[in-house]
Amino acid sequence: MSSRSIARLAGSGIALLSVAALLAPAATAAPPAQCAEPAPGAVPEIRAAETVGMDAAAVADAVAFGAQHLAHAVQIYRHGCLVGQHLATGELPMPLASGSKGVAAVAVGRAITLGHFGLDDPIGTFFPEADPAHARITVRQILNQTSGLHFTWADDIASTANSDSVTAALTAPVAAEPGTTFLYAQNVLVLLAEIVERTTGTEFVDFVHQELMAPLGIDRGAWNWSRDDSGKAAVAGGLSMRAADLARIGRLLLQDGRWADRPLIDPAFIRAGTTPSAANGGYGFLWWLNAGENYRSVDVPAQLRDRRVLEGLPADTYTFSGALGQFAVMIPSLDLVVIRLGVPDTFDPADPLNFLTGTGNPNNAELFRRAAAAVIR
Repeated sequence: MSSRSIARLAGSGIALLSVAALLAPAATAAPPAQCAEPAPGAVPEIRAAETVGMDAAAVADAVAFGAQHLAHAVQIYRHGCLVGQHLATGELPMPLASGSKGVAAVAVGRAITLGHFGLDDPIGTFFPEADPAHARITVRQILNQTSGLHFTWADDIASTANSDSVTAALTAPVAAEPGTTFLYAQNVLVLLAEIVERTTGTEFVDFVHQELMAPLGIDRGAWNWSRDDSGKAAVAGGLSMRAADLARIGRLLLQDGRWADRPLIDPAFIRAGTTPSAANGGYGFLWWLNAGENYRSVDVPAQLRDRRVLEGLPADTYTFSGALGQFAVMIPSLDLVVIRLGVPDTFDPADPLNFLTGTGNPNNAELFRRAAAAVIR
């Protein structure tokens, strides 16, 4: 702009500050921080909330709310950076209950990524002892809880105490056409671990260590997967982990399955796992989803709930969810991971059985809503 033009602008009553702004380079907001992946055994990188586009007071409010409502661990991560936490139990590995299912699905995704088997393989491929009715059930149907096998909580819990939980799953009555009916089953998930073992030649827990935990830098002494009475990994609920290590798995998923530039999980598996089945708009591959405007619960038979799983959160939210409120919540659109471990202080009286997944506690949803609302850019 010429000096004559500047004088003309100034003379017409435009403030000199405005003239200077015209001359100065366009101001841009500082790009949000992106934290490096933590080294093996290292603590996550901590950043001020403002550096990752979050409101510090709102983050502190969310953490305090979680602690007030009996969470012994709350961690909030944005762009891989830890911006707020409450850790009453320090770095102790804590039980995930059914949150274990979510991690098991990631391990299955790793085996599929390596080419050991496919989502739509019928399980008769791996279990020649299965009768025709069971043999046609697919890996996908087990992952999205539509195997069609008869389920009651009493029978299923008894099956997990069976001296041969694999045989118990393969002989459970087929009560519905596979793929058509959602039931929040437990013992049938042992078949996923057995498929991993039979196709990789590696015991499931060892496979999880070698192919998932170790690449993410999670120390073998920092987690434990208990076993059922037949010696098989208790896929449905036996994993204990530290909050920060669980967050690494959440970050892996938000990074489309890559860690340290290494592809661990095929992005196509993650897309499939976060897409609800026709039988349940709120459930994917052992992950609860916010994708559907309604969802089916853990009741038997599963009841239709006319709302999203976690109200007030984006539709792309998905979660590992365990009894009493064990959560890893991933929100891809916000690049946000929220960990909540602890016990409940209330539950939704209209949906009492959902305490088995943690989603029946309104205060859990409120914690996650507050964390998401803290994102300002």
